Amino acid sequence: MVERRPDYYPQFRCLVGSCPDTCCRDWSVAPDEAALADYAAAPSPLRERIAQNLVTDEDGDVCFRLDERGMCTLLTPDGLCALQRDWGAAHLCAHCAAYPRFTEEFGCLTETALAVSCPEAARLLLEAPRFALIEKNDGIDDPPFDGVDPGLLAGLERSRAQVLALLDGGGGSIWEKLNALLGQAKTLETSIFAGECRRDYPFPPPPIPDLFRASAVWLLELFAELEPLRPDWPELLKERAKRLAALSPADYAALRASYGQSSPHWERQLANLACYFVFRHWHKAVNDDALYGRAAFVCAACLVLYHLALFQPGEEAALWTRFSREVEHDENNLGELIWVLSEPDALPPPLTF
Repeated sequence: MVERRPDYYPQFRCLVGSCPDTCCRDWSVAPDEAALADYAAAPSPLRERIAQNLVTDEDGDVCFRLDERGMCTLLTPDGLCALQRDWGAAHLCAHCAAYPRFTEEFGCLTETALAVSCPEAARLLLEAPRFALIEKNDGIDDPPFDGVDPGLLAGLERSRAQVLALLDGGGGSIWEKLNALLGQAKTLETSIFAGECRRDYPFPPPPIPDLFRASAVWLLELFAELEPLRPDWPELLKERAKRLAALSPADYAALRASYGQSSPHWERQLANLACYFVFRHWHKAVNDDALYGRAAFVCAACLVLYHLALFQPGEEAALWTRFSREVEHDENNLGELIWVLSEPDALPPPLTF
C-alpha cells in the first residue's frame, strides 16, 4: 500500500472562530449513522437543539438545517460549532471532522490532501515553496480495487508524475507548462481509447499559444453559467469578464505588468495551484477515461483565477477558496465543465491546443 499527501499537510490547523470564512455554510451535511446515534445521547439542552436542527432532505437523507444565509443552524455567533464548543470535537460527524481533508483510495494507493475550499488550506498551498509529496510504502503489493484497470492506473501514475515534475520546475512559463500538460493528456487519452495504456507516454512537442483575453472572457462567462452556491459568485465573474473585455491591448498589458510587480511570486503560486488540481483530479480518469477534460479543467481554472487576481492582487487565497467551493465541491458543476472542455473544437481559438 502506497500512501501520499502534500508535504505541507501536517502544518494544517483549523482557524476555528478566526477563519475568514466558515465551512459551516452552503453545504447540507448529512451526519453518518454513528453520529446520529451519538447525538441521541448528547447532554441537554444540546440534545434538543440538535434534534430541532436536523431535517430530512428531498432525497430522504437527514441533514443539518441551513438558515436563510446558508449557515448551519448549529453555528454559534462566535464562529464555532455548538457540537464542538459545548460537547467536544470527538462528537463531530465524520464529514465535519475530516474537512478539509479529502482522501482518494484505489486499493493499492491512498492519497490525502487539503481542499483549497478551506481558507487555511489555500494559504498553505499559496505559500508553499513548491508542491511536494510525502510518500509511505508498507512494501505490501496490494492490487487495485475491483473494477480498476491496473494498467490504466499505472499509466496515470507515470503520466501524472511527469506532469507534476513539469509544473513544479524546469524552464518555460506556466502557460507553456499547462500547454504541455494538455498535450500529455491528449496523448494518453488517445492511448486509453486505443487500449494502449500500459506504456510510458512521452510529451508531444506542444505548440505555444499566446494568452489572449478572449480565452479568459469566454471562460469567465462559462463558469458564471454554473449553478452557484452564493449569488455573488456569478455576478463577480460576469463583472470581471466585462471589465476584461473592455480593456485596450495596452491597458491589458499594463494590468498584467502591474500584477507581476505587486505579486512577484504569482507564477510559483499558480504552479502550486495547478499541481494541486492535477494531484486531486488526474487519477479520477480511471473511472471514465475523461483525462483530457480534466487536464483542460486544470488549465481553465488557472487561467480564470489568474485573471481574477489581476483585479484583486493579494487576494489569491480567497479567490481559490471561492472557486473551489463553487466548482470542485459541486459534482454537477465539475462534471459539466469537464464535459464542455473535453472537446477542443468546442473551445475558442486561443484555447484550442
